[in-house]
Amino acid sequence: MDITQVLIAAQSPDANLRTVAEGNLTQFQEQNFPNFLLSLSIELSNDEKPPESRRLAGIILKNSLDAKDSAKKELLTQQWVSVDPSIKLKIKELLLVTLGSSVHDARHTSSQVIAKVASIEIARREWQDLVAKLLGNMTSAGAPAPLKQATLEALGYVCEEISPQDLEQDQVNAVLTAVVQGMNQTELSPEVRLAAVKALYNALDFAESNFANEMERNYIMKVVCDTAVSKEVEIRQAAFECLVAIASTYYSHLEPFMETIFYLTANAVKGDEEPVALQAVEFWSAICDEEIALQDEYEGSEDGNSAIHFRFIEKALPLLVPLLLETLLKQEEDQDQDDNAWNISMSGGTCLGLISRTVGDAVVPLVMPFVETNITKPDWHCREAATFAFGSILEGPSVGKLAPLVQAGLDFLLNTMNDANSQTVLRPPISGFVLLLMKH
Repeated sequence: MDITQVLIAAQSPDANLRTVAEGNLTQFQEQNFPNFLLSLSIELSNDEKPPESRRLAGIILKNSLDAKDSAKKELLTQQWVSVDPSIKLKIKELLLVTLGSSVHDARHTSSQVIAKVASIEIARREWQDLVAKLLGNMTSAGAPAPLKQATLEALGYVCEEISPQDLEQDQVNAVLTAVVQGMNQTELSPEVRLAAVKALYNALDFAESNFANEMERNYIMKVVCDTAVSKEVEIRQAAFECLVAIASTYYSHLEPFMETIFYLTANAVKGDEEPVALQAVEFWSAICDEEIALQDEYEGSEDGNSAIHFRFIEKALPLLVPLLLETLLKQEEDQDQDDNAWNISMSGGTCLGLISRTVGDAVVPLVMPFVETNITKPDWHCREAATFAFGSILEGPSVGKLAPLVQAGLDFLLNTMNDANSQTVLRPPISGFVLLLMKH
């Protein structure tokens, strides 16, 4: 069987050709699974083969190793485990070679397939030299940028697929060293730096011991913060995604870095591209989630003021709330019609709601002047922002704190529910709050 021609025919617009080719592939897979995988690996690794056949070979390889359905996934795992070790070794060698391909799609697919194999083997204490081989690509003299990019992608995907307990600490240290070096500004290739930041994101769960070490923690945080002001939008976005993950995973280690992070997030929210600004707001939402969880955990206990509760939101409140209020003025014309829309205005309002739950009454005097200033303006953006701001702080502050303000402005709240431009999402909480007041 000419696997190249069969793979191309399987993508033919001619339904008859396609059906025959798909049948041939299925028959090959069922009759000789090991050689089926080997043939696909050879196809993927060969730069002289057509891009279409290589692309499909990679997709089929991935789908032959993993599935969303747990029963199917277990079946595929057992099929791979039962393949002759010499054939598995050849397949893995071909996958590693493909990381150096001149074709981006082949490199990218290979990095994903490597991770799928690793997800099966590393937990079984097999393919123990994978990390070392990948790191060898990063440290070899004159390694081309495409190879380093694909290798970092593979490291990131491997970390995503396996568990922290699957790697020894010295392996984790080596991975983090390679990843952080790849993020450094001395790395001239933006593609390599982006792959490195994304790899760090996936490796953060493995870095518990490294974050517990002050010197290592300081170095990692410095590189992440430096990367958050890179020239490239995608790299800045990925760096802020790392900061969000760090906020959720390593909250207890963040205090020395919060001043720098506030500066970075404020600048991003005020003037960066929306994908970056969204992640900057998400950082503060993640901090809120952590502090709400801490408050719930220690509520009513003698240790109510836990040493690890740094009250970052409370400390940043006077600067953070005005920053978020400004985002509410950046609505998009059709955002209330699109249930899947997510923009800086919605993100800012969501974060404001989390802040309200975190600090309670303290948020009210910071928000109400904005509400009072904007609610009567002729521009619907301003009225909408005022309504959104008020709706965002209905959960958290006490009824006693909000009641006088609502009663004083009951007319505007009722008008808001009839305003054609008002977001439908805000009407239920406001109407519910008005009813609550009427009962008191």
